[in-house]
Amino acid sequence: MFLWYDWSTARGWRFFDDGGEWKQMDKLGHVWTTYHLSWIYRTWAESCGYPSDKARILAALLAWSFQNSIEIADGFFPKWGASFWDVVANTMGTGLFWIADYLRPWRIDVRFSFFPSPYAAQRPDLLGRGLAQILKDYNGQTYWLVIMHASLPVGIAIGHGARGLLGGYGREPKSLIEAREYRRWLLSLDPHWEVLIRRSRWAMSIFVAIKTPFPALVYERSALRVAWIYF
Repeated sequence: MFLWYDWSTARGWRFFDDGGEWKQMDKLGHVWTTYHLSWIYRTWAESCGYPSDKARILAALLAWSFQNSIEIADGFFPKWGASFWDVVANTMGTGLFWIADYLRPWRIDVRFSFFPSPYAAQRPDLLGRGLAQILKDYNGQTYWLVIMHASLPVGIAIGHGARGLLGGYGREPKSLIEAREYRRWLLSLDPHWEVLIRRSRWAMSIFVAIKTPFPALVYERSALRVAWIYF
């Protein structure tokens, strides 16, 4: 954290309301990150000898605290400010982890997919270049809620993405931004890797965090279509 911030530019602490920006794609990123951090910390706690119930509590507290420490730091910088909605998203990620750990034999996962979008070329300073697009270009990101049963090899995946995200918040007319931005909803399947490969969640950590390319139903701008492979 001390390497990321230039503390010489820090000013008085403040909140910043960004809940209406980016079609909430950045908030879904917080949900995804906190969810998977919670699982990582849970595995670490159990390997240290904590019983399952205590490991769950410790993991949730560590993941939530780590993510929100970033919000506290952001609050000191005029460029960002602390986001109340980021805190809400972090709490949702921890909550989904908690629910997922109780639902057995059902389970849920939060997964991520990315495909480069043409929008990044229009605002490379904002949406990134090359590998940086994966983090910065919300147009290319999709976040998935995957619902599975312990006995089935695949689960149902419900996805959310957005297009037309070029920023301009607070500088361009709200009507112009709303006219170009739109949501994308998806329905697909995703493998239940722990059933197919018979390994622990820790061994499957990459697979359970990333959505597998698969056919999908795509709904956007009041139209429904089929994508034969979507990632």
